[in-house]
Parts: sequence; C-alpha cells; structure tokens
Amino acid sequence: MKCLRPGHVDATWLRPKPLLRLAAQLAGVAAIAFWAPLAQATTLPTCTQLGSNPATLTAAWLANDFEGSPQIISGTLSSAIIPSAPAQPANPPRLPTATPATPAYCQVSFTFSDGLSGPADGYDVGQTQMIEIQIVLPLSTADGGSGGVEGNWVGKLMVGASPGFSGSLGWAAYTEGRDLGDQTYAIRLGYIGSATDTGQHNPPFGVIQTGPLAHTLDLGTIADWAYRGTHYGKQWAVLLSQLYYGQSPVRTYYDGCSGGGNEGMGQLQNYGNEYDGFLIGAPAYFWQQFRQADSWPAIVFKKLVQQGGALPTPAQMAAVDAAAIAACDVEGYDTVKDGIISDPRACTFSATANICGAATAPAAPDCLTAAQAAAVDRIWDGPRNHYGLRIEYPFDRGIPFGTPGFGSVAISTQVTGSTSQVMQWDHKDLTFDGNNLFVDAQSLSLAGNPPNGITYEDEATLGANTVDDYSDNQNPVLDLAVGHGTKVIQLHGTADGAIRWRQDVDYYRQVGTWYGHGKLDFQALQSWYRFFMMPGVGHCTGALGGGVGPSAVDPFLALVNWVENGVAPDSILAQGGAGAPPTRTRPLCPFPETAIYNGTGSTDDASNFHCGGDLETRDVVCNDLLTVYKDENGNRLESKDVDAQAYHCRSQEGQNNQGHGKNPGNG
Repeated sequence: MKCLRPGHVDATWLRPKPLLRLAAQLAGVAAIAFWAPLAQATTLPTCTQLGSNPATLTAAWLANDFEGSPQIISGTLSSAIIPSAPAQPANPPRLPTATPATPAYCQVSFTFSDGLSGPADGYDVGQTQMIEIQIVLPLSTADGGSGGVEGNWVGKLMVGASPGFSGSLGWAAYTEGRDLGDQTYAIRLGYIGSATDTGQHNPPFGVIQTGPLAHTLDLGTIADWAYRGTHYGKQWAVLLSQLYYGQSPVRTYYDGCSGGGNEGMGQLQNYGNEYDGFLIGAPAYFWQQFRQADSWPAIVFKKLVQQGGALPTPAQMAAVDAAAIAACDVEGYDTVKDGIISDPRACTFSATANICGAATAPAAPDCLTAAQAAAVDRIWDGPRNHYGLRIEYPFDRGIPFGTPGFGSVAISTQVTGSTSQVMQWDHKDLTFDGNNLFVDAQSLSLAGNPPNGITYEDEATLGANTVDDYSDNQNPVLDLAVGHGTKVIQLHGTADGAIRWRQDVDYYRQVGTWYGHGKLDFQALQSWYRFFMMPGVGHCTGALGGGVGPSAVDPFLALVNWVENGVAPDSILAQGGAGAPPTRTRPLCPFPETAIYNGTGSTDDASNFHCGGDLETRDVVCNDLLTVYKDENGNRLESKDVDAQAYHCRSQEGQNNQGHGKNPGNG
C-alpha cells in the first residue's frame, strides 16, 4: 500500500471496475431489439415505454458487457415527459442573465445497484450499493421531437453532479450567461443530461457506527460519492441514448461547479478517456483537507479568547476587510484601482495597520487590539504546523468576515458543520465533536488537554493517513484524458469563501510538473488544460457566491468551441460584479497570466485589457508550498511535485525540504 497523495490505496475491490465503453454496435436495430416486448423492431420506444420495464434496462446493461449484477431497485423506475417551460427574465443575484425557453423533455429516474454489497465490496454487513440516477433526454421522434440528429437531440451528452456534499439529484452547472443552473441547460442545448445522488441515500454513509464493523470506514459509499456514482449516471445516459434514439452520443462533456466540480475531478482522474471535455468550477476536491481548513478562523479566535482577548465585532472586521482591499488593490498586476484584488497571494497587508493608535487605524470602536490584529493576520496566513510550514491554504484577504456562507467567514470560536464531518470520518466516530480541535499545542494546553483534544496539524496528519486516499480526488496523473485528447477548462474565484482557490493552483502545478517530467511547463499544459482564476469572484459565480469581480460568461460554450473547432480559449469574457456597472466586462486569462490594462479607454470594457505577465513569482510560489502529504506535522515540503526548484525557493527546513512527493513512484 503506497502512501501517495493523489491515488486510491491498493484495494482492488474499491477501484473502479473496468467498465467498458458502450459498444457502438448496439446502435440502430441491435438496440431496438431489446424493446421487442414493447414495440415493433422498426420502432424506437417512447419516453413512457422507457420507464415501463426494469428487466429490459438491466438486460441492455448486461448486453454491453458491463460487469456486476445490475439491479434497478423495485418500484423506483419512472419516466415522464416534463412539459416545456417559458423563458425566464434575469432575476439577480441568483440569475443575473435571462434563461431561454426550455423545450419539453423526457425524464427517466430510478435507483441502481451494480451488485456490490457487504464487507467484500467495502460496505457494511447487509448493505447493498444504491445510486439514485436521473437522466433527461430531448424528445425523440417517437415523442414528437424534430430538428436534431434524432428528434430534438443533437447527438451530445452533458454529465453533471449535485452541489456541496452531494446527496441529492440537484445540479450545480454553468449555464447561459453567468447563471448556475440545472439539467434543463442540457435540454436547451439539445443534449442528454445525467445526474445522480452519488449513493448517499443509503446509510450508513462514510462511517459505520454500530454493529460488527462499528467504527470503520464505509469505503464502498465513499467510493460511490467520490467518483463511482457519477460514472454510473454517465453510463446509463449513453445506454438510454442508444435505446431512445438508436445511437450513442458523438460527444460527451462534463459541466459542474463546487460539489459538481469535485465529481468532475473524479471523472477526469478515473475516466478521462470517456469524455471529450470538462468544465470544472471551484471544485470541492481535496475534500478532507480544505474542509478541515474551514475551521482555521474559529480555532485561531478560540486561542485569542483563551488568552484573554475579545472576539472582534462585525464592525471591526468590516473595517479591516476594507483596509485590506484598499491596500491589496494597488499591489495587483492589472494597474487598475477598482476594488478587485488581482492576486491575493501577492498582498502582504497586515491587520496591524488597524491597531488602535496607529496612524492608519480607524477610530474606536472599529480599530483592533494588538491581539486581535495578530489573530486576523494568522487567519489570513492560514494553517501552519509547529515548524511554521504551510499545511493548507487560507481564507484570503478580500473574503469578508461576517455571517458564514459562500462569501464570508464566521466570527466565532465554534467548529461546526463540514469540519465536524471531516473529523468524524478521521476518527471513525459520528459522535466526535469538532470543538476538540485546537490551533496548536499551546491552545490545547490552555484548554486543560481534554481527552479527545487534538491539534490542527495532528488532525491533518491523521486524516491524510486514514481517509484522504479514499475521499479526495487529487491525482495529477491524467493519462486517460491525455491519451484521448480531452480538453479541460477550470475556473475558480479568488474571493471564494467556501473553497480555497489556491488548491487549484497547487493541483495545476502538480499536473504541469508531472507532464513536464519534473519540470513545470505551463505552456505545454495549456495545450489541453487551462485554468482561469476569476479575481474578486465568490463561490462558483458572483451570482451565487458574491464578490466584486466579474464572472465568466458562457464558459461551457468556450469548452465546446475548443473541443469541436480547435479554438483554445486565450481568454474568457467575464461580466458584472457587486457594486460594478452590470455591463462591466473583463478578460479572464489562462493561468499564470493576468488581465493587464492597456492604459487607455474605459476600465469597464474588456477590449481595453490584454492577457500577459506571470503571477507565479518566486515569493508567491515559495510561500504556497505545502507540507508533504501524510506528514503534515513534519518538517518537509512538497517541493518536487510542483517544481519549486524552478523558483529557487530557499529551504525553510534545511536539507529535509525535498519531501517524498505525491506522485506515483515518489512515495
């Protein structure tokens, strides 16, 4: 068993089965033959007929040489034509652009199991895999569709996934304009759409709490969530296309943000050769790691209070937020003072500027004490271990403090929600309290060393050695996608309060270094994989997560143009932003370039900017190196995996700086 950051451990039952691509020969009459009980051999089934016979669907699955013992759970199969919906006007902030009319479509839903069950397949005793699947299909000719390759269908498939920690059939996908939407976007484009609940309506999920396997990981359900469930949805979408239209899709795309972005990473890393293109936004991969980092502000504030300090008020935090934005705005690369921080990594503003009595501080009561300022600086710096080495990435300057949510950080000493879930998985105990987490050994001692108390760095090390190989989609080796010629567009806002955008940069460096054979080569990487940071944008888009920066416009269409016409996106148009004119546009640039103002013309017009420069300065890169995976409380950094040598980073811990690395062969 290798201790590698990107891969799943060597457990053959957990790995994706060698599920074959659906055979092209099932198109046409061969596919129609499955419907002999329902229709004449020359007639394609209607939507109603698709949902009438579970045995016919499972027979079609087996005919494709898929492994397993497929079962559509009794009573779950349904199909119906969903009526057309009229166009919808823009309704900011959630829907900043208008939504066109949605044609009627066929929706097929059911709960599926591939026959995996029990401890041999990583589940609890008596537990069977269950994946809730929903496929939406443009109407075929049998149901009155017309104008496409067959009926309303244009011959393409869009796979999506649900937001957050999944567990539902909701989508989180980029749609028209700057909106985030659901499976109806696929229908409006004439595509088939696919989504699943990733198997979470099948307790126990994640941890087995009781019974003979109590306090062990339910690895079967974790695999279903991380990558396997979404793949089943994709396969069923292709299969239903063969049955409903008599032919397979000619193009397969992925489109998802947040939890949907995480599922996209799972597909890219495990099944990249089955997709022509991926649009991935603000992905929630590195799940255990960044979700633990959510706790950092709370445990820093906890220590502040332990040492006799007072939590800052919302007014104090609003003042220091504003001061940081004002200072960082002039440190960027775009030469435009517009309230947008071009690259928060490059900003060194310290909250000490707001200490009461300082010339730069606001008047009382909005100024800070020295202890409060130190706490804010520690939050902005992010998780480090007792050697001073970075473990995970911070909430950057420009992300407001206030009510917790997509765009802000709570002013609190309590660890709740996602961090508690992460720790419960780490400790294999669903009753474990996240408030047992402490920022460092001194804080733990001040709390009287409670029996279940643990420091951040030790918790991170525990999680990496217990759960992360199974739960976190973090493998930079994308040979399946590369061999297939797959194209990837990835987006992330730099003011995202839900997911750390810097982990995307770290991953992008890892991929570039791996395919540069140890030498980071962004130019070569951009031939098939482009990452676009969105300065000042919150989670997924400004419409969802807030932020003053403009959000990407129609990024999925940019992906299609790249895949089908060979036009790589040298920039992606972005528009809007809180407090900005609604018509403000800017270019988003392929990392590590940034938007640079030409010096003349309106700064609200993208045509007056160009992409250039290099955000990857030595100071930025060297400051962002992480501890070696599975050694988060140790004295080593991941220098080799991101080619830190190219930036001549000075070792922070001497000759031990060259860590084991995360890539196969380096563990």
